[in-house]
Amino acid sequence: MSEPSDPAFENVARELYWADEAASRSRLSTEEVRNELHDLTALLRADERLTIPRGEPNLASISRWRRQLKLGLFRLMRPISWRYDRLLADHAELTTALAERVLQLEAEVARLREDPDRR
Repeated sequence: MSEPSDPAFENVARELYWADEAASRSRLSTEEVRNELHDLTALLRADERLTIPRGEPNLASISRWRRQLKLGLFRLMRPISWRYDRLLADHAELTTALAERVLQLEAEVARLREDPDRR
């Protein structure tokens, strides 16, 4: 079955695709979000110290000379991006701390709802 070439159809299909991905993340609990953020922070902190971050997709190439050229250019430009790696890791740590506070607040709200006489 061929897809219609209607631009409106393509726009709606694209929006539905991205909305589905966002919806799956919106179903995470606060604790799962905190755990994901903690893992992201650990990854970013590890990558900030590496000359070539793990799994860098832009350095892959079938041709050896092209791969070496990409690697050389990446190493030349890497000092520029180190600062941003640190800033991203700092941001992830702050967001993790915020998620931990949200967990504490959720527990406090649950406790207050259980004991209405305490107000």
